[in-house]
Amino acid sequence: MHRWKFWECAASVGLLAVLVLFPAQVSFAQALGPPSDPIARQAFEVLDKHCARCHQEGRLINRDRPAKNFGNILKLDEMAASPHYVLPGNALGSKLFRQIADREMPYDVAYEGDTRYPHVTADDLQALERWIVSLGTRSAATCANRAVVTPAAMANLVMSDLERQPAERRATTRYLTLTHLANSCAGANAMKVYRQGAIKLVNSLSRSANIVKVETIDADASILRLNLADIGWTTSDWETVLAAYPYNMQPAGPSSVTIAAATQTPIAIVRADWFAYAASQPPLYDDLMRLPNSLTELAREQGVNMEANIRSFVAQRAGFQRSGVSQNNRMIERHTAPGGYLWTSYDFAANRGNQNLFAFPLGPGPDGFQHDGGETIFSLPNGFQAYYLSTATGGRLDKAPTAMVRDPSRKDFAVTNGVSCMGCHDQGLRRARDEVRDVVLGSKTLPRDIRDKVEALHPPQMRMDALIAADMKRFTEAMLAAGLDPALKLNGVEPINALAKRYEHDIDLAAAAAELGIDKAKIKSSSADQKFYPLLRRLEQGVVPRDQFEVSYRELAEAMTDQKIVRLAGFRARERLPEASRTDELSLTSDADFYRPGDGPVFTIVSPRDCYLTLTNVDEKGEGTVLLPNRFQQDNLIRAGSPIRFPGSNAPFQYRTKDKGVENIVAVCRVRSGDNDGITHDFSREAFTSVPNYTRAVGRALEVVPAGAAATGSSSPAPTSAPNAAERLQGPPHAPGARQSFRAAIQVTVR
Repeated sequence: MHRWKFWECAASVGLLAVLVLFPAQVSFAQALGPPSDPIARQAFEVLDKHCARCHQEGRLINRDRPAKNFGNILKLDEMAASPHYVLPGNALGSKLFRQIADREMPYDVAYEGDTRYPHVTADDLQALERWIVSLGTRSAATCANRAVVTPAAMANLVMSDLERQPAERRATTRYLTLTHLANSCAGANAMKVYRQGAIKLVNSLSRSANIVKVETIDADASILRLNLADIGWTTSDWETVLAAYPYNMQPAGPSSVTIAAATQTPIAIVRADWFAYAASQPPLYDDLMRLPNSLTELAREQGVNMEANIRSFVAQRAGFQRSGVSQNNRMIERHTAPGGYLWTSYDFAANRGNQNLFAFPLGPGPDGFQHDGGETIFSLPNGFQAYYLSTATGGRLDKAPTAMVRDPSRKDFAVTNGVSCMGCHDQGLRRARDEVRDVVLGSKTLPRDIRDKVEALHPPQMRMDALIAADMKRFTEAMLAAGLDPALKLNGVEPINALAKRYEHDIDLAAAAAELGIDKAKIKSSSADQKFYPLLRRLEQGVVPRDQFEVSYRELAEAMTDQKIVRLAGFRARERLPEASRTDELSLTSDADFYRPGDGPVFTIVSPRDCYLTLTNVDEKGEGTVLLPNRFQQDNLIRAGSPIRFPGSNAPFQYRTKDKGVENIVAVCRVRSGDNDGITHDFSREAFTSVPNYTRAVGRALEVVPAGAAATGSSSPAPTSAPNAAERLQGPPHAPGARQSFRAAIQVTVR
């Protein structure tokens, strides 16, 4: 006999994210144990204590999916293989370490002041450092034995597949590729999730009753075929995709010419990870779904008269005080549509006055409840779902205000149309338990006519359960017909979101080579080209954020491969990525791969914002020497986007390497002036400040941050007088997404 329990969709965004019924699960904590290696075990325990509640599927607390779509933090082997999170050997430069050191994580402690959980200690930070350093470079060869599939080889595979297609379908045949992820040796389970994410999204963008199945054409199952005719798209819809495509490249040769002629489009092959990222959210999602400007227009297109349905009690409602997505109470409402269903919600920025559903259960209107916005789910002809966000007056929104609803999987916490809803509604809809009906019908203060109307609009729970179950079944059957596994996820993340998240990962040298379809050594040999020197140095010494790599990809590919840029008519210069996905990172590079004792290294730093830079040399023993500021150069304010060379050509001092070994160079830049990492200077005593144990100093700084200081990224007291020029740089206090601190670290070898 099944045991059942209520789970609240605390990290979800969907319309019916209220109380969800799931079979009770066996404790995941029993299945995911600490590693046997003592160094890895200590790191595991630190991550389990501070991070697993938000970022480990199976150990989540008060959420049904991982925050930031990141749910494998206790799978240390996976973490070590992902340069987005961990740079083996380089702890101080690893994102996992940096976000803690910069007081960005744990988020609930750093920004929400949750006193239920402990602060990260100096011991904790050193345990993470020891584990990452112990990894060395062992993960560098994990993909060394795989033959890279080049763009030309991929084009040959596509050309051969096209020749096998019926002649009348070739012009509308298109391809989505995961080849670069196969080149990176992505795991079999991950590749399965990515394939299903791509095809699930194709079906979720369809205007046809046809269901598209997963069809691959190569041995790696990394190239997926689809046909525009099967999803009700025209060639202009594909052109809409291409107009935003930043990888508009083709390999030279007859295969590309043949493909273009057969498909009657300049580019018939698009990266599936970019497609999942871009087409699942506005503006491309809105364009491809042809979403109208108002909810009234959308309902009309779906054959629904919402006002008439409410007046005639055809609409069916459920209301409740709390849901996982809503900040306040919420009401959901179902309408039957000729093609299936349309669900919409009424969301509120507060619970008082006529925003209290239990005091004003009827509406919307001046005499009833007055909502602030809503989210809508409507069924597509093929059984999949589409989504719409709107204001109180029904105007279309790309993102909902966070005062009403929040999506913790997004960087800016904003519920984003399309992708946020897909992440929550991986099973279609969610069961909801109405609270309004019983409260209102049992009330002695509300008039009889209001109680009668509520009784008509709010069905008994069994009736609401049946309605939701029928709509969920329609979605599940569509998924199965497409060859998709409705339960499949990647570390707790729904497939479309998992594939979109993968696209946003930072890029290292190996990933860049995989995306270009060339050997990593070829990129390194090109570092003499001054045009690409800064980018290639960053790839060699760490990682480059996706948005920055995306900008350079075409020029890099044209210089290093046989690919050529394809000029597209009507190409739109969209912003590279939506604002929430852009990455503000500090760039730090050295002028050589290695040095001899006595050499004078030069470092280049570029900051995304005006900030105060601290540059520290940390040796193999963990002892630090602050290079900047120093007695001779105490002004450490640097300007956004302006490369800074240290030491400068006119510096009043010299910096020379001394002992053989590996040195860590750490750059920390804070928007607010004051000490960095708890380091204080006394230039009357020493020209260059010494830090006996650098990581421990960082950890101690975390421990002594006073309440509320983490929210500003500074332990300095607020100014009591008018700000001076330097203070004006500091800007407003911290808000999610507005970083106040930037950190980078590289390793240099002295031999």
